Amino acid sequence: MAGRKREDRYPPNETFDAFVRRAEELRLEPAAKDFHVELSLQFQAGGPMTVTTREPNEQIFRSFLMAFRKFVSADEPVYANYVSGLLMRDLRSDELKGRLIDARKQWQDACKLGAMRLVENGRVLEPEEIMDLWLNGGYFHNDRRKEEALERLDPLHKLFLRNAFLNHVITATNYIMFLAQVIVVARRQGLLD
Repeated sequence: MAGRKREDRYPPNETFDAFVRRAEELRLEPAAKDFHVELSLQFQAGGPMTVTTREPNEQIFRSFLMAFRKFVSADEPVYANYVSGLLMRDLRSDELKGRLIDARKQWQDACKLGAMRLVENGRVLEPEEIMDLWLNGGYFHNDRRKEEALERLDPLHKLFLRNAFLNHVITATNYIMFLAQVIVVARRQGLLD
């Protein structure tokens, strides 16, 4: 499927409306209310290693991802990076723009660095790439190359990638909620048409 052309997107005001509406839907997803992720490794010299994980319920998480993926798919009208660019262009508040600039920088860093640095065969795996692998190889679409990449992983490596994916989803969700709040506040104060 070809990506949406910029001229095919909603006008900015409709984009902002859609973004806030979709962000509220995401916020109301059951997984958003109790989204905790944990990965714990315990080992002693000469002893076995114990791995403990905590993840959201898979069925509830899948439902959450249906709402979430609209914000991280470049061909969607509510793609977070596109909406962030519109906000930078249209906001009439230096204070809100400053906060947006800081949040965008943190988001860009999170897409490149994440909570932990994962390296595979000398190549750093960026959280954005890991999220794409799970979304398009594990949950949605039938990208066989990505499916096979997930299938080839040994169990421990898969645990680390899964944890990085889940943490990146949390970070992205926080960014999405921030953008929605900026839109709401800016409109309330008459700083965004």
